[in-house]
Parts: sequence; C-alpha cells; structure tokens
Amino acid sequence: MRRGGSLSGWPAAPPTSRIAVSGNARVAGVAALVGVGGFVIAGPIVGIAAAGSLVGGWHLRRRRRVARVVAERDEQLADSVRAIASALRAGMSVPQAIGFAERESVPPLQATWCAMDAALELGSPFEDALDRWVSDVGTDDARLVAGVLRLNRRSGGDLPTTLDQVASTLRERHAAAREVRALTAQARLSGTILGVLPVGFFAFLWITSRNEIEGAFRSSAGVGAIGLGLVLEGLAFLWIRYLLEVR
Repeated sequence: MRRGGSLSGWPAAPPTSRIAVSGNARVAGVAALVGVGGFVIAGPIVGIAAAGSLVGGWHLRRRRRVARVVAERDEQLADSVRAIASALRAGMSVPQAIGFAERESVPPLQATWCAMDAALELGSPFEDALDRWVSDVGTDDARLVAGVLRLNRRSGGDLPTTLDQVASTLRERHAAAREVRALTAQARLSGTILGVLPVGFFAFLWITSRNEIEGAFRSSAGVGAIGLGLVLEGLAFLWIRYLLEVR
C-alpha cells in the first residue's frame, strides 16, 4: 500500500512547526503570568527571574526530549542495519531490504524508514531519498550507514557483510558511550549541585534575611552584583555540562 506524499516524491511532513509555535506561545503566556505574579508579590527582580526560569526550564526539557529521541534512534539503527543485511542475503534488493527494515523496526526510527520507503515507492531517486533519511535521523551513525550504501551502489561489493561490520561498530560505539556516561555520572551530578547550590543559598537568605536582601535591590550596585552573579553562575553551569558531555 502506498502512503500519501507530496509532488516531490517525499511524504508530506506533519505540521511540527505549527505545533512548536503553539507550544512557544503557551509557554510565553504562562511565563508572562508568572512574571506578573512575581512582580506583584516580590518585585520586578523576582518576577523576571521567575519568568526566565520557567522559559529556561521548558527549553531545557524540550532539548532533553529531542536528545532522547535521537539517542533511541541511534540505539535502534544497529538492529535495522542487521535487518537490511539479512534481507539482502535472502535475495531482496536494497529498496526491498529497506522496506523489510521498516517493518522490523519500532518507533522512533521506524518513522524515518517509513518515509524513505514511501519516497522510493513514489519514484524518488535513491540518492535523494537517502539524503532526506540522513537529514531526518541527523546523526553520525546515519551518515555512516548512508555512506556505505552509496559506496556500494558505485563500486559494488559484499554489502551484507559490510553492513554486519557496520552494525557491530555501531553497537561498540554505543556500549563505549554508555560506559563513559556511567563513569562521569558522579561528576555530572557534582556539577549540577554546584550550579544549583548558590541559587538555593540565595533563596534561603531571601526567606531568612529578607530585609538585608531587599537592601541590595535598592541600590544599583547591589542589583548589578546579583545580576552578574547569576550570569556567571549560568555560564559556569553550562561550561561544566559541556566539559562532561559525552561526544
């Protein structure tokens, strides 16, 4: 059964941009309400900080959700490569093997194979469909698989054996990445604690010694010092996360 597609040969994409815009609008509205509430209750600094924290937390949550989907695709890619190799050994062509990998895979990677299979059924050139698949997956592992498929179409060779070797390489890379993340878990937790601790201490002083803290808000030097401290704290937190990121 053929799936619906566009005139370009690639299936019509869901309106994710409109969903993202509506999500941004909702978060902006909630942040505005929180900021106004903080301004009424405790002043402009608290209102701005509350609104900024809400927006920053939402963006961080969205980035983590996207990163989780990308990681799941990478984890599933080795199994899909094995499925393609098995289908080729059974006598299928490369497009037919991709359709077999689509049926054997699970979301979220299945959607990318489904789109590529549909594009091939609609007559899209294999190179164009492969480029779009790499763009959809968006990882180095996908570029590696695509490079192997392109090289085989140009020069030939034992593609099933090559794909088995690629699948083994992908599994080894993922195992090494998981080991590195396990070894750096304590350091990442320490970085998070060091990043949150000054903010928590400031909040504690706000509750226990509110008169002294409000005195800092009444002077330009105090407001500047607080703002500079928050900026430096945020930069230090991002720097620690960057140093401990598994690449």
